[in-house]
Amino acid sequence: MGITDQRTYPVAGGAMVLAAALALSACGGGSGESSGAPSSDVAAFCEAIVAIDSSTDQPEVDFATASEEEIKAAFQEFGRRFEPRIAEVERTAPDEVKDDVATQARLARQGFSSGDEAVFESPEFTEADARVDQYMLDNCGYGQIETVASDYQFEGIPESIGGGPVAVTLKNEGEELHEIVLLRINDDVTLSAEELLALPEEEAMTKAMPAGFGFAEIGKSSTSFIRLEPGRYLVACFIPVGSKAGQEGDGPPHFTQGMSAELNVT
Repeated sequence: MGITDQRTYPVAGGAMVLAAALALSACGGGSGESSGAPSSDVAAFCEAIVAIDSSTDQPEVDFATASEEEIKAAFQEFGRRFEPRIAEVERTAPDEVKDDVATQARLARQGFSSGDEAVFESPEFTEADARVDQYMLDNCGYGQIETVASDYQFEGIPESIGGGPVAVTLKNEGEELHEIVLLRINDDVTLSAEELLALPEEEAMTKAMPAGFGFAEIGKSSTSFIRLEPGRYLVACFIPVGSKAGQEGDGPPHFTQGMSAELNVT
């Protein structure tokens, strides 16, 4: 995984977190089966990546009203908070991906320092990102979910999967941008995913907690390694209808068009 997209929960927006850009071409989507336990050294690297991918931390700034200087300062502070996690990925990186991790770390620090997200979309970053992703898929032994996003539905989300780190791949075959946001529904909440999504945002966010997300541009894929604790999860795309590269749509969120699901983690 590499350090990329800016997202917030539950809508598109603000936090630079690890994401990936490679499809799971050979995995059985939703099987939850692992390919065997990695060595202790590899496991440490895998866990370091999961710690970043499962983070819901984000810059503390109102992007709608903040000045460029305030946004830059917020990203710099966010980078300082995130630095120990980046350093742990560097420390544990296996020889096979050490150079790629170094590239990602260098560009991530550059992006956090400057507030310029373009570094995360550069070929240098995305190519390193893909190689690290593939290493994770080949060596970490995590459960896997492969989801195809179209306009406007998810395909391939299983009814249930075993808990622990899970490789969640989103392949965007639609004509708009798509994301997959996973929120763990509180244990005392009996509402369905559909009922939760019908609530006002502030109320809904008291009943479910962000667990992780993935984002894929049109015609591309991404993989996120997310730690899923046992429980019920709401899965949804919150991107507005009409959103394309460089252009946020002015329509309602995709989940209002049917782009949501419920996942049980055992």
